[in-house]
Amino acid sequence: MAYNCLLLDMDDTLLSFKESERESLIKVLEKYNIPATDENIQIYHDVNEGLWKEFEKGKIKKHVLEKTRFQKFGQAAGVEINHSEQMNRDYRGFLSQSAILFDGALEFLEDVEDYATIAIVTNGVEIVQQNRIKISGLIDFVDGVYTSEKVGAQKPNKQIFISALRDLGVEKWDKVLVVGDRLQSDIKGGINAGLDTCWINFSDEENTTNIKPKYEVKDYTQLKNIILEGIEDVPFTVEKRKIQL
Repeated sequence: MAYNCLLLDMDDTLLSFKESERESLIKVLEKYNIPATDENIQIYHDVNEGLWKEFEKGKIKKHVLEKTRFQKFGQAAGVEINHSEQMNRDYRGFLSQSAILFDGALEFLEDVEDYATIAIVTNGVEIVQQNRIKISGLIDFVDGVYTSEKVGAQKPNKQIFISALRDLGVEKWDKVLVVGDRLQSDIKGGINAGLDTCWINFSDEENTTNIKPKYEVKDYTQLKNIILEGIEDVPFTVEKRKIQL
């Protein structure tokens, strides 16, 4: 079955958020004279990841996540944090300038762009994600970018996907594929919206949840084959929209 509309997650699906997070965090810690040790970096990652999971479950708001993550990091790491909100602003600034593509990401988009409408659907911070999309080159391939801030709903809420499809003018939802690395947000959200889903599992992790994607892939070649299955050599030549961020 071929798909002619892709709703793609961005971080750890097309861009390596882990690498950008590490790069940006080191700059922040060094600015505030906090040791940028592997231990401190891992502590921050665990704190931040936990807050994002709470956000995805709807238990906290994004502004609370951003306001408290460096405070919680300091508590967990046993270091004094006196300017947590400014640290967060600095971190966001560094992060907005870091867009590390996975190997093969742009080549994958080049291979499918003539066959499918492509949109990015992300829970990331609006101003940060906008700049990262620009500097990464992803903007050249996408027909729309939908952040949770802009839409007013975050994955796994189905509304973020529904809003994207309505804005894109997509009518045949059986030809839509939601693609992402997070089972609890990307895949669960796609299922909530009644859409087919594909789990990007580059790290070959075990799925210990009761969330069952329609597909699971380990690389972009597998994903491309799913999207283009049964398509002849002549592309659809999907009309692309020029977007501005």
